[in-house]
Formats: sequence, C-alpha cells, structure tokens
Amino acid sequence: MSSAGQSVFLSYLDADNTMVFLMDSRMDGRDANPEAYYHVPGYSYQIQDTDVFEDKGKRNHYGYKLDGYLTRFTPIYDTTSSENPHSLLMTLYIQYDLTQVRQESLEVFKKELLIIGLSALALVAIYTVFSYLLFVKNINRLSNSSLEIKQRLIDKKMDQIVPISVSSNDEIRVLADSLTEMEKAIINYVGIIHLEAEARERTNAELAVASKIQLDSLPNEKLEDGNTSLRAYIKTAKEVGGDFYDYFYVDDHRLVVLISDVSGKGIPASLFMMKGKELIKSVLLSNNTLQEAVNRVNSILSRNNQELLFITSFIGVIDFNKNEIRYINAGHEKPYIISKDKIIKLDGESNIVLGVEGGYEFKEEHHKFNKGDYLFMFTDGLNESINHQNEEFGYQRIEETLKDTSDLSLDGVIDKLRKNFKEFTRGKEQFDDITMLLIKNKEHDLNLHFEKKDYTVIDEIVDTFNEKYSFLSAEVKSAVGIAIDELVNNLVSYEKRKDLIIDVEFSIKSDKLHIKIISNGDDYDPFMNHKDKYYTGEEENSELGGFGVKLVKDLMDSYKYEYKDNHSIVLLSKNIK
Repeated sequence: MSSAGQSVFLSYLDADNTMVFLMDSRMDGRDANPEAYYHVPGYSYQIQDTDVFEDKGKRNHYGYKLDGYLTRFTPIYDTTSSENPHSLLMTLYIQYDLTQVRQESLEVFKKELLIIGLSALALVAIYTVFSYLLFVKNINRLSNSSLEIKQRLIDKKMDQIVPISVSSNDEIRVLADSLTEMEKAIINYVGIIHLEAEARERTNAELAVASKIQLDSLPNEKLEDGNTSLRAYIKTAKEVGGDFYDYFYVDDHRLVVLISDVSGKGIPASLFMMKGKELIKSVLLSNNTLQEAVNRVNSILSRNNQELLFITSFIGVIDFNKNEIRYINAGHEKPYIISKDKIIKLDGESNIVLGVEGGYEFKEEHHKFNKGDYLFMFTDGLNESINHQNEEFGYQRIEETLKDTSDLSLDGVIDKLRKNFKEFTRGKEQFDDITMLLIKNKEHDLNLHFEKKDYTVIDEIVDTFNEKYSFLSAEVKSAVGIAIDELVNNLVSYEKRKDLIIDVEFSIKSDKLHIKIISNGDDYDPFMNHKDKYYTGEEENSELGGFGVKLVKDLMDSYKYEYKDNHSIVLLSKNIK
C-alpha cells in the first residue's frame, strides 16, 4: 500500500448471491455498513448478474469517488478451477484520501516544474550561445561585408573584391558566397554602364556638333531689306531634326522661301534634310523655273532612296515687282496669307511629297501677295501637337492667333504663337520638330505732311524715316538725314511765308531710294548759285553758305529741282543696293 492508502477491503458473492465485504481494521470511525458501498454506479442491492465483476479485459480500475475517497478496485480470479479458470473470486478495493493524494501530487508537480524551468533556462542559455557562435557572429560579418561592398562601389575600387569569411557551411555560407558573386556582377554591370555612358557622352557630343552644323546651315532667323521683313523660328524635338527652312534671292526682286519636313527623326533625317536643302537651292539658282526645279529635285531625291525617306515641302518664289507668289506645295501644311482685313489659306492643289516618285510632274500655282501682306508658313509639329487631353493645336487655333496679331511686329506674331502653343501643351513633351516662317511684303512708301514752320519738323522726318527704313544701311540713313536737315532747314529758315506747308515723300524702286520734298514757298532752286566752298572761319573774305548743299550733292546719286503749280519740288535719289 502507498502512503496515501487509507483502507483496503474485499468483496465477494456467496452462494445465494449475497455481497459479502471483508473490512480493513484501519477503517476506524468510518461507517462499516456495507450498504454504503452499494452506491457504486453500476451496482445494485440485488446482484443478479455476476458479469458486472467479470471485466476480463481490464485491471486496476480507478473507479469512484465515495465520501471524499478515491476507490481503486482490482478483480481477483480463480486460476485453479478446471471448469472455469477465469471465474471471479472476489474484488479487492483500496481507498485513497484525495486530499493527501493532491498534496503529494502538488509537491511532485512543484519539483517537476522547478526542474523543467531550470532545464528551460539552461536550454535558452545554450541556444543563445550556440546562436551567437553559429548565426549572429556570421550575420554580423555579412552585414559588415555588405557595408564594405557599398563603400568600395562608392569609391570606385573595382579591383578590391574581398571574399566574405564565415564559419558556417549552411545557408549563411550560401548567402555569403551570393554576396561575393553579387559584388562581382555589380562591378561588371557598373563597368558596362560606364562604357555605355562614355559612348553616350561621345554620341551626345557628336550630336551636339551635328546639331550646330545643321542649325548653322540654316540662314539667319531675321532678314531686313528693301523688299521684305522675315522672321524664322525652329525648335527640334531631338538633338538633330528633320525640319528646315531657307530663303535666298534668285535676282534683285525675286525671293525664294521654303519650309520642309523630312520623314523620320535623328541622324538619317538630318542627313536627308541637308541633302534636300542644298539640292533645292542649287537647282533653283540654276535659272530653272520653279516647276522645272522641283521636278528635278524630286527626281534626284528618288534615286537610291533605300531608306524610303521623303520630304514634305512648300516652296514659293515671291516677286516683289509683281506683288505675287508662285509656289508648289509638295504634301506640306498649307500656309496663310495675312492681309489687313482677312486671312487666306492657300488651299491650292497639294502634290505628292519629294523623294517617292521620280517621274511625277508637280503643279505650280500663284497668288497675289500685296504690299503690307504677310506669308505665314509652318510645319506639322505646330498644328499636330497635342495637349494632355489628346487635343490637337489645330488650324483653328493658328488662325485665331494670327487674327489677334494685327497690331504686332513680326517678332510679336512669332512670340504670340509660341506663347499660345506653350499654354496649350502645358509642359507636355514635344514629339515633333516645330518650324515657323513669317514674311512681310514691305510697304515702301512713306508720306509725311507738316503745316508748320518749325525746326522740329526736321527731327520728326528723320526719326520716322529711320524707323520705317530700319533695314537700310547706316551710310544710307546718315546721308538721308544730312539731306533732310539741310534742305528742310533752308525752307524753315529763309521762306517768308508764315503758312508754310511741307510734304516729304519716300519710296523705294529698283534698289533706289527716292525722296521728294514739296513746299508752297517761293520758286527757289537750292542747287544753283551757291559757293562750292568749305568754310573754316579762317579766311577773311570767305562767305557763308554753299557747304551744306554741296554735301547733299555729294551724298545723293541724283538731285533735281522744279517749280510746278506754285510749289517748289526737290527730287533726290540714293542707291541702296
């Protein structure tokens, strides 16, 4: 019996199936009435079926709690009977005090818990040391090596690869080897990038030179002469582009203006552009008609054009004597003629582009281009550019902008178009070259009328002339200023009438500036009876006068005086070519 056992007794069935109990003497103070033990579940007062105690498959059953005790019962069998060797003789009961059992179990549990706790702490300590030796130390090496790799890459020490040393043959070793291989791969990749960067820098430098050569091949963006004022604007989408413009005189009164767009982008388009530009100019300067020249240019460009490049082009010849423009549109955007009261789109026939069909016959057209009119030419990079809503700038916006620039200079018109275009695209990346060309057929006549006898008339005439004819050379403008000063000064100083009226007319014809000074004064020829003598003030008998008029004679190419209809008229001319 264990120390926790309190009692032991037996039970058996007698011949008449009466349950008999044999009690332990240590059951002092307990109710010895055997009926108290009949309350075991599955038992009854009248035991009829002895199989209740004959559970042959079980031993040492912990059964039932009675009166605060745990009862354990074990069947005892008759092993000597030959008839029934497994018949139940009796049942042995042992009772334990549950309180004492729990107390003893608690003590055992405390001891076991303490042992488990100490064991767990020992395991944690062992694991920590093991982890540090096996993992943390190696991981720290990996971390430090990663920082060293980073620093070597920053310092560009590409030849100082240091293998990572770890005391491990598991996944950490694999990771260390991977970091080393990664450093080698990065260094190799960085080397490739450096080579590509150097090649790209060389290419960019070459493209910059090509761009400069290309732009330098274009004429000046401004032209001012006796016939016209011209402004050009070009902005390429890449370093080199396919747009180009050109202008040049074929004689003293006919100006060729052209604007073109080569298919494609980059170097091929640029080379084809240069070829087309120089070819058009050389053929047109060879005394060919416009139609003959364009047909020949197209035939030459179509030969050996394996890249299938082509040029859209608007080529016009402005005749300033006839005030008209003859033109051929080779698949290009149609330009506008801007008059004082309307805008006209040159909606003539659009021929095929240059460079695709050698035998094509281009059709030439013409239109009036009067004094004071403007011709606006552009490439499709302007009208086909889109905003963030995929809307095109379009012809309507171009026309609205041109209508709103009637009081602007040529520079002002170009700036207005650029500003409206920039506001429309709102920073969207430019995808195509943009070129604009604006040409004015100048109005050369200038008529000034003064009804006062005042020296301020001289300054007003000279200032207005210089502004109107700013394109003339400084030599011509200086000569005109001296002539006006001398002749008008004579009228204001010596004419006796108080109601003096002076009219001054300027005009340019055939490379000559013509000046007419008309007054209602007396018949007086300023070019006669004057001493052609310089006055220094040192000669005693020298007379005033004559020097200014002689200067006028020397500076002008022709001079003449006449008196007609009670008006004195001075006629001057100056070669301005």
